[in-house]
Amino acid sequence: MKKNSFLVFIYPLLVLACNAPADPEDQQSEMRDTGSMSYVKMEPVLHEVASTSVKNLGIVISKTEAKPSFKTGGIIDKTFFNEGDVVKKDQLLATLILSEIDATVNQAEEGVLKAERDLQRAQNLHADSVATLEQVQNATTALAVARENLEIAEFNRKYSEVRAPISGKIVKKLLHAGELAGPGAPIAVVLGVGRQDWRIKSGLVPADWSRVAIGQKADVELEAFPGQLFNAVVTDKAVLATDGSGTLDIELTFTEQPPALAAGMIGKVSLPFKMDVNQTSIPIDALVNTNGRQATVFTVRGDKALSVPIRLTRILGDRVIVEEGLEGIDSVVTIGAVYLESGDLVSIASH
Repeated sequence: MKKNSFLVFIYPLLVLACNAPADPEDQQSEMRDTGSMSYVKMEPVLHEVASTSVKNLGIVISKTEAKPSFKTGGIIDKTFFNEGDVVKKDQLLATLILSEIDATVNQAEEGVLKAERDLQRAQNLHADSVATLEQVQNATTALAVARENLEIAEFNRKYSEVRAPISGKIVKKLLHAGELAGPGAPIAVVLGVGRQDWRIKSGLVPADWSRVAIGQKADVELEAFPGQLFNAVVTDKAVLATDGSGTLDIELTFTEQPPALAAGMIGKVSLPFKMDVNQTSIPIDALVNTNGRQATVFTVRGDKALSVPIRLTRILGDRVIVEEGLEGIDSVVTIGAVYLESGDLVSIASH
């Protein structure tokens, strides 16, 4: 009776033990052993000599700009321009009220006349042995000083009018008739608008700036003329980085002039480069586990996936340029790459 009771107790335990699920790791190992397979798609690794380009935004500027001003201060008498006017070089723009300045010139002229009389008198007295040589020398010096003062006064009167230093367009009128103009205070902003004045300025990162050379050709597409490309050439490279941004400016001159230009227009600048060595590229879909310029791709050896670490340089559309890591590899996994581990059994899809 006791023997039968023991069998009744132990039998359910044996049944549970036999039907218990296997360990997950054992199951995964068993699946690999039984040939669990992933289906993937491969794309070729391209090795080619390719044309690349530096592309960046640029802004239209005028290389020629002037802010004419009075040398001496005073009340503005008349102005002969308005905003938007086109002016020629040396064209009269404004004059000062000359009452005070003319009085200064008159004083200087009278000072010269007096100094001439004093010198003549000293010379006559010296000839009669009444005046000393020192007195004659002092009178000579006084005359020279008086003449210099007259020259200064006449120079100031000459520059009591403002003339356009360049040919261009008045884009801003800063002072008007009746206002007080300080010495050196600009009365207007003149912008050169001739064909030779227009430039495109573009800020490049140092790596791209170093690749650009003076005289290099470029294409420019302006927002004002969508779809049209204008030829330009690099004419200047900055040697000082732009404050804060760390970029370095280049300037380009149009060799094919757009129909119309205005300062502040935005455009896209493209500077093509010819590569001297083979460039290796793969589809961007092949990348897994990217970290900055480091990434991993998969290729297939036999019937197993093999992970390959690579180093990237830049992205070109739907492909990436690979600097190193793909030596001897002809194709990489694209579709299905994110689900693979190195050593997985794979089957390459034909389509």
